[in-house]
Amino acid sequence: MRKFLILCFFILNLFANSEFKFIDINKSILNGKNVYTLSQKFVELNEQIKEYKKFTDSNSSIYSGILKELEDQKKEILSEIPQVIVSQRINEKATESFLKIKQQLQETLKRSNDKSFIYVDTALNLAYLDIVESFYSSLLSLENLFKSAADSESIVNVIDEAMNDLQKTLSMDLSVYRTKITNPNEIEKISHKEEIIVNTVNSYNEILKYLRVNSKLLESNYLFSILGLQNWIDHINEIANIHFLNTGKIVISILTLIFFFSLRKVFSHIVYFLLVKLIYRNKAKANEVKTIFIENIKKPVGFLLIVYAISVCLTITFYPAPVSFDLTNLFYIVYAALIAWLVLNILDGYGIVLVANLAKKSDKKEVVNLIIKILYFVVIIIALLFMLAQLGFNISAIIASLGIGGLAVALAAKDIIANFFASILLLFDNSFNQGDWIEISGIEGTVVEIGLRKTTIRTFDNSLVFLPNSTIMGANIKNWSKRKMGRHVRMYLGVTYDATPEQLESCVNDLRELLKNSPLVAQVDDNALKYGDTKIKYRQNLVSINDLEGYKNSCYVALSEFADSSINIELYFYTKAISANDFRQARQTLMLEFMRIIAKNGLSFAFPSRSVYVESLPESFQNNKTF
Repeated sequence: MRKFLILCFFILNLFANSEFKFIDINKSILNGKNVYTLSQKFVELNEQIKEYKKFTDSNSSIYSGILKELEDQKKEILSEIPQVIVSQRINEKATESFLKIKQQLQETLKRSNDKSFIYVDTALNLAYLDIVESFYSSLLSLENLFKSAADSESIVNVIDEAMNDLQKTLSMDLSVYRTKITNPNEIEKISHKEEIIVNTVNSYNEILKYLRVNSKLLESNYLFSILGLQNWIDHINEIANIHFLNTGKIVISILTLIFFFSLRKVFSHIVYFLLVKLIYRNKAKANEVKTIFIENIKKPVGFLLIVYAISVCLTITFYPAPVSFDLTNLFYIVYAALIAWLVLNILDGYGIVLVANLAKKSDKKEVVNLIIKILYFVVIIIALLFMLAQLGFNISAIIASLGIGGLAVALAAKDIIANFFASILLLFDNSFNQGDWIEISGIEGTVVEIGLRKTTIRTFDNSLVFLPNSTIMGANIKNWSKRKMGRHVRMYLGVTYDATPEQLESCVNDLRELLKNSPLVAQVDDNALKYGDTKIKYRQNLVSINDLEGYKNSCYVALSEFADSSINIELYFYTKAISANDFRQARQTLMLEFMRIIAKNGLSFAFPSRSVYVESLPESFQNNKTF
């Protein structure tokens, strides 16, 4: 039977007034929403909007409110149509009536060449039937595509063909016959009928355009399509035929979840094999790269597989109808976030190894390091733009709004905008985090919060200081918390001038030996390579890794100067402890050891003193023996 049998919902009756009217003969069978009722409601809404615009002041607030309400109703209908396309039914009687009416109109048209009004009227009636047939035939084709899990390209081809057929009906030329009609009532009826046809074609085109734009959302899940899961569902339902339960969907959904949950453990290794094992040439360091790579991608890959498994299960649940646009959009947004996370982790793992080798060859560490940061930024921006597009934002309009129109707003609110962008830069810059001990513009304390406009700092005298983020970006920042090992100690031990060179040399050697062997002091081998993870080894080709990570281990002991009242021994070293309490305990322990070494070498600490030489005294003082 021909494709337009989807006209099962209605028969077309042509009344004496020559207006189109549909009567649903299946109301007893089809309760609720169906393709026909939704489509006709959409056509009626377009007609209401058109008439409303004719007789209403467009500047009226009431006009805007009613028009928005009508547009919202149209959007709601458009979102519902994909779900009801797969529930179309065929009514043989309605189809026979439709064919009979069409045949009668064709015969009338042949007999009316000499009757201009009847000819034009009948031609318009036939054109209207062709429009309806073409539109609903395309929806039937889409239904078959949905059930066969077709891709978006097939959906687009069907829709384009239907839109071309609809457009051809508007190119029908009846001007020769229309010029012969002189009766005003007949002219008015013909004009009214043409308006109905144009509105119907435009409405149907609008529905088809909506389906075309969202063809990617209408196509079946790739895995669902490639594995032919719809066939397995039907096969299982044939074996376990339970009327109130779709056994096939339940079984396939459970198996899908089990498969993807199991795949999480090995998929990271598969990705490693594809991206690293087959490309990376240095087999000796392959295990180190494997550790970095798999640890970095394990979480994003796991979440990505879980989300994809849920997507497949929803496709199975909705089959044969497509998953709702809202859910599909939500999944695309989640995919974008997870894929961006995965790419960033791959760059942080495998990418850092490749770039490190490149930096070793080029000696351009700063440029290569900048390239990594740019790649991070590009990935984040692309992901954000994609998510905004899925949420319905016009990306082109957003970019255009940053032009002249945005300049005026920027000038008026430059301080607010400066603080806002400064807060974003602070988050990406990683200069400090919440809880860090920092010093900015003479303000020293602990970071409480980094807000969109200001950063809050709790000072050590327990006051709360608020600094604008733009001020922070232009100031010098001293971050005491960015230390992994090594808190600086520099002190001078002053001994008396009665010390001999041998005593001083022995004392200096003992002090140097103490610091060299003390577990409280950072030693030469206490560095980032020793305590950091594996990828630190590759980062050393990009930056000074000890300075970047916060490791200091310099240690010097030597005579410093001959001061006014002492010979000074300089001690310059770093304690392993960096916390306030541990640092003070370590410093105290070392100072006590310094005192023991001074005493051991027969030296004594000098203190500020002054010698006064008197050339002569009064005679009374000289005779006073008690003096």
